[in-house]
Amino acid sequence: MRMKIPITGTVIQVEPCILGEPSDPIRPILPLGEIDWVLIHLDLENELMEIEVTPGKSSATGLPTQADKQAVLNYAKSRSLEMKTKEELHALSLFPRLNNPFKVDPPIP
Repeated sequence: MRMKIPITGTVIQVEPCILGEPSDPIRPILPLGEIDWVLIHLDLENELMEIEVTPGKSSATGLPTQADKQAVLNYAKSRSLEMKTKEELHALSLFPRLNNPFKVDPPIP
């Protein structure tokens, strides 16, 4: 399942590749639960990341059932832009918005 979520952290480089501050890496703004995820796209302009998520492979109770897997995905989905606005997710988080000194503000008309 793909989802978009806000990011936090500090950007220290954008060219030739994007780097985050080691002590404040670029990351999802909220914990997503027991999932595995792969980054699909990092959108610094809109402070979002698009990720592909799957249920985590380990479970404290042994092999997860299909219901367990769906519950884990539903929890992650509840913390995505599919279920909440970016502002609502920032309000839930204890982290600040992305610190990106390279972001160029649009010109004022």
